[in-house]
Amino acid sequence: MQIQNNINLINYNTFKVKSIAKHFVQIQNESEIVSLLNDPIYLQNKKYFLGSGANTIFVNNFDGLVIKINILWKEILSENDDEILIKVWAGENWHNFVLRCADNNFAWLENLAYIPSSIWASAVQNVWAYGVEAKNIIQTVDGINLDTKEFQTLKNKDCNFGYRDSIFKNELKDKFIITHVVFRLKKFKTNYKFNCEYTGINEKISQLWLDLSKMKISDFVEVITQIRKEKLPDWELIWTAGSFFKNPIIPKKQRETLYVRFPELKWFDSNWAIKLSAWQLIDLCGFKWKNNWKVGTYKNHALILVNEWTATGQDIKDFAEEIQIAVQNKFNISLEPEAIFVE
Repeated sequence: MQIQNNINLINYNTFKVKSIAKHFVQIQNESEIVSLLNDPIYLQNKKYFLGSGANTIFVNNFDGLVIKINILWKEILSENDDEILIKVWAGENWHNFVLRCADNNFAWLENLAYIPSSIWASAVQNVWAYGVEAKNIIQTVDGINLDTKEFQTLKNKDCNFGYRDSIFKNELKDKFIITHVVFRLKKFKTNYKFNCEYTGINEKISQLWLDLSKMKISDFVEVITQIRKEKLPDWELIWTAGSFFKNPIIPKKQRETLYVRFPELKWFDSNWAIKLSAWQLIDLCGFKWKNNWKVGTYKNHALILVNEWTATGQDIKDFAEEIQIAVQNKFNISLEPEAIFVE
């Protein structure tokens, strides 16, 4: 473990925002975490724990210690004819994990393909896509409690998972380092039912002339990947954090009022509330493919912000706030960023 000084973080966030960290360290194993907790630099500086950097925007230079979690490994804990428990270390790439599971015919996470994330972030953000959430497959989250400096295991029910939310973004924010996550997956069999709740999945399957009853996990992952690639930019070529805002959830009574003025609004109806499409709200506010030469919305999806060239973290924050104000004024709805602004 080596703590470095004055490190440019441009290659450690997918928005490619330039930010100088006063101190920077990459953690390769659990023992290095224990050592770090007693280091004077750790004790004397503010900290930020960094996963893949896919959801992180450094607004300014960071006057503290950035801790990059690079712990890599996967291990099968147990299995039977129907299910398997897999322990995955926090630094592993999420999409690569999905692909590996598909190749081995492990099911239940195929709808979460092609999400720019790490195992760490999948638990923190409770990654969600096409009717499936990470909480559906997470068994336990293991890590180190920074107050007690002891290893701790949190069961699924203790993680307070919500819509793109968890205890790690709230009560345990900056108080818990995730070292690995245990996933409970199903072994694929011919009677397995794919989750096609999202209408675009069936449309894409039809376009590709595929037979759902004969598809394997890897086939379904490819369908999801193609759907996402049509909407999302290639994060290796275009600088972005992916979906920037959460889909807002409003009371049913508010939906009824909105529908009178905006009958074109799309929504998902649950027992107690209505989930609206953030991209449509942003689109209707005139932000489709809009930019200020530094930051803008992606041409294929208004929910995605992209760094057009040399945007700073402050530029991105200002543009996001411009969108939030427009949506608030037009619909009386508050958009909450998924992206995390680090200042």
